[in-house]
Amino acid sequence: MKKLPELPYQLDDTQKHHFARLYLLDYMIQEEVKISILLDEKSEDLESIFDELMARELIEIDQQQRYCVSHEGLALHQHFLKRYRENMALSDIFCAIDLERGEFAFSFYDDYPTKPEWETFLNEERWDDLRIAVVEYLNNDPVELVFMSFINESRFGRDADGNWQFDLLLGSVWDDILEICNQSIHWPELGYKDEEGEVKAETVIKDIIAQGNDILNDI
Repeated sequence: MKKLPELPYQLDDTQKHHFARLYLLDYMIQEEVKISILLDEKSEDLESIFDELMARELIEIDQQQRYCVSHEGLALHQHFLKRYRENMALSDIFCAIDLERGEFAFSFYDDYPTKPEWETFLNEERWDDLRIAVVEYLNNDPVELVFMSFINESRFGRDADGNWQFDLLLGSVWDDILEICNQSIHWPELGYKDEEGEVKAETVIKDIIAQGNDILNDI
């Protein structure tokens, strides 16, 4: 029998720093940024993360005394992007499912040619978000999924004045991520009874994943 997820989800400092390193690598590569080893006030909160990246040989120091991403860092980032794309596919397909009708919102994607029409359709109350449930069942990390969605939504980085909001990366932002994970629908909750008898949660989630994969393959 599939192992049930342990709730509530929690994060220790080791896990937070792991995600912080991934974010900083992504930022340096995507923005093509090299940062002086003499950190200014805007970046001084990053010192411990830079030390960890150096210890793992994921960054190096160039001739201009700037931190830059190493070959090992680039390789890790490529692996991160692969997982990012896989997780974002889950975000698309399993983010809106009508459990009563057994319908996926993305089955109707072609019926809504404009973005406003599509977003209005997605906002209908009948849709349930099953991303966390699917990730749990596949033995992946729900926190990683939400972390990646936060990156996609630019929830980390610099503010309008160019100041690092790194206190968020190591602080209260994790409360928001864990709240999403803990308050979402979890796959063991999907079982139900009808006139024909009991339908187990594992049967339901397997069927949802199969349907989602069929839709994804047709896109």
